[in-house]
Amino acid sequence: MEEKEVAQGFVRSFTRRSFIKGAATFAAATAATGAVGSSASMLASCSPTGNAGTTNDALGSSGASGTKGAGETQIFAGACRGNCGGGCFLNIHVRDNKVVRTSARDFPNTEYNRICTKGLTHVGRIYGPNRLLYPMKRVGARGSGDFERITWDEALDTIATKWQSYIEKYGPSAIMFFLGSGNYSALSGSSNWIGAFQRFVNSLGCSYCSLDVDAAISFGSGRATGGIPLANELTDRKNAKTQVIWGNNPTISLMHTMHFFMEAKEKGTRFIVIDPVYNATASKADWWLPVRGGTDGALALAVLNVLVQNGWVNDDTFRSKTNADLLIKEDGRFLRMSDLGVAPTEGEIDPTTNKPKLVDPLAVWDESNGAAVAFGTVTGITAIKGVAEVNGIKVQTVYENAMSYINKYPPAKAASMCGLSEDDIYELARVYYEDGPVTTEIMMGMNHYRNGHYTAWPVFLVGLLTGNVGKPGAAIGQSEEYMPQLLYCNSKAAHYPLNSAGTPAPGQAALLHTVNVEEVLRTGTYQNKDLTIKSAYIHCSNPVVTMCDHDYTTGWFDMLDFVVVADICMTETCKHADIILPSAHWFEQVDLACFFSTHPYMIWQEKAIEPLGEAMPDFKIFGNILDKLGLGEYWCTEEEYLNTMLDNDYWRSVGCTVQKLKTDKVARIYPEGDHIASAAAFGTETGRISLYQENITKGYTRNATSEPIDESIEHGLYWETPVFAGADRDYRKDYPYHLLSEHMRTHTHTQWWDCEYVKEYEAEPIVRINPNDAAELGISEGDVVRLSNDQGFVVMKAAINAGLPRKMISSARSWQKDDFIDGHFASLPSKEYNQVCANQAFNDVAVKIEKL
Repeated sequence: MEEKEVAQGFVRSFTRRSFIKGAATFAAATAATGAVGSSASMLASCSPTGNAGTTNDALGSSGASGTKGAGETQIFAGACRGNCGGGCFLNIHVRDNKVVRTSARDFPNTEYNRICTKGLTHVGRIYGPNRLLYPMKRVGARGSGDFERITWDEALDTIATKWQSYIEKYGPSAIMFFLGSGNYSALSGSSNWIGAFQRFVNSLGCSYCSLDVDAAISFGSGRATGGIPLANELTDRKNAKTQVIWGNNPTISLMHTMHFFMEAKEKGTRFIVIDPVYNATASKADWWLPVRGGTDGALALAVLNVLVQNGWVNDDTFRSKTNADLLIKEDGRFLRMSDLGVAPTEGEIDPTTNKPKLVDPLAVWDESNGAAVAFGTVTGITAIKGVAEVNGIKVQTVYENAMSYINKYPPAKAASMCGLSEDDIYELARVYYEDGPVTTEIMMGMNHYRNGHYTAWPVFLVGLLTGNVGKPGAAIGQSEEYMPQLLYCNSKAAHYPLNSAGTPAPGQAALLHTVNVEEVLRTGTYQNKDLTIKSAYIHCSNPVVTMCDHDYTTGWFDMLDFVVVADICMTETCKHADIILPSAHWFEQVDLACFFSTHPYMIWQEKAIEPLGEAMPDFKIFGNILDKLGLGEYWCTEEEYLNTMLDNDYWRSVGCTVQKLKTDKVARIYPEGDHIASAAAFGTETGRISLYQENITKGYTRNATSEPIDESIEHGLYWETPVFAGADRDYRKDYPYHLLSEHMRTHTHTQWWDCEYVKEYEAEPIVRINPNDAAELGISEGDVVRLSNDQGFVVMKAAINAGLPRKMISSARSWQKDDFIDGHFASLPSKEYNQVCANQAFNDVAVKIEKL
């Protein structure tokens, strides 16, 4: 079939056989006619030589210039940087100004070399049938997909006129910036704390809507650790005697890490997988524990019970490693020396208030003196139990509080809840006590439940209390090879600019959560203050598909007066926009790939080809919008931004500079040698492992609801079954199947959904069903089924999969509305959050199934 003409601003109806041919035709036409809104003024055309491409612009690598002959291949350095955590270092092969293929490029440590299905199919994304080529404006109803092509000048003028009118009437807070995770880079991407989008937000002074995803594990584990990272570099896996993969399926989700686990296993490391599904990762395990979905917290509490009852975690450990000896008053607050008549003193200056900090020491009971004294001053033994009253104030110790809850989960009870045997629980406890060092690899499996942060606290305590952190082979969490970026980047200078008069940018206005947006739009208030939102700018995100409760999301989109979406391809979210801006593909611009969890490197992205059509780097889009609003002085060049961001002694000490990145294309973020996370001091008030917290609303997320908080379940250890998916919930009587939202090998969330290459492998959405459940329902392979609950419904084909337990089904939230036979997968999960943790609960879903 011949390719059709470019229509409506994006490529349509190219077949797999024809889209390369079409790209060649299009590239030739572009070269002949030029492109409106070209970004050539900021990033000059490339002139690569040798194996690594070089450019002549300010951000390009130094080297000989010149052009290759027609038909010869040029190779550029770059990165695949969707939010799979991979950040694969790539060779980008270019012939006649077209990307023709990608291949793996050598990291300095070649153990990290990798490329997956997605990295291999960028050609399909760049030249795919839904690629956005020109700015467009909506001419039909929202969601209809009816748009017409406009010029960049018209698009930018429309945005500036609309926004200026809102600013004049309501202030810049009437504009809401919505960020996703679709591009982990510094200039045009979405890297938290690093991305230039934050400079744009601060320069504009607009509101910001939090994505609220993947938050529960960090929030819950932070209660134990104070937020310090405890995962070692992946190359350390060889030093573990035991590896526990808990709530993680790296064979699919993080396939580039799997060889580290398998190589350690080949050398004798025991490989344990805790997962409700017998999947590809579980098939490699020496021991698979098929825990019931969402009950990991009960399992961890039972393991803690065994550890304490057997004396494997004893009083000395609690006393020296945790805050077990602190004293809790009846109001839930810690006993402090001021309660005992000792006046607080002034400490160092708090940089956030510019006033001295108040020093009011915590109180503990000194057994040798029989008196309460300040924490940290006792040379003898402190009491962890048996203290009922101090100076007439009733108290209990943190140890007593924690054990009162751990004792509620003996192995017999937890085994029944978790679908395991008591022997399984005893053996897992023994492994953590005797078979260390243990590395516990945790990802998103337990993260996507309403009870996720309640689960994370005891799960982390299992590793922490057995000493399986802070040394070679001993770690817990997910590989967090982006912590130096968070700690050492000069974000304040890069994100809070001054204009020529020395006036600082206004800074971000209100912070909203997705669960609040509809109410704000309806009432014009937020947290008891007036707030009018009229417009939204969507960056690196496809929220109409990826957020819980599809009807809710499309509903608040429809309530907005004006929506701008910048993206590479025509997503479902784009169809709800008033103006669509065509973002340049990652390989069509210079950038710094910098925020990955699975390797310790920043990667230089060279500009390999000119942007297709009139696509433009997001960094330049931001600058152009600010120019139109008269705020252009707050913007900067790409090199100015990156030099400012890396202007820190730490980056210079490890040789991570813009010049080195331009020359070597990659720079390590740590000193050489396996990076081992430190557990010498925790980020808690005591510097120790925490079993109880005084303040319940502080952490990585904020309270997103206006409902009263039940504080009694938030200070100390607590666990409950998933709100919808819990087997004991009445909800399951009407909706008996737990729906698990799985990752796909060929998609990163919704990215690659339209890539023709990967559709040959995974062509359409399916739901996987246990064969016995399928037989009861009369469902066979390929039958069309309807999944529904009181939230919504979706219709798709069924696949029989014996790896799933009874009453659990699985499907991927990686498809657009038009891919389903009817309905929408995103209509099934509830948008509601836990009372203190703003986190989308993609796995806390139950449905019924009907064969159609």
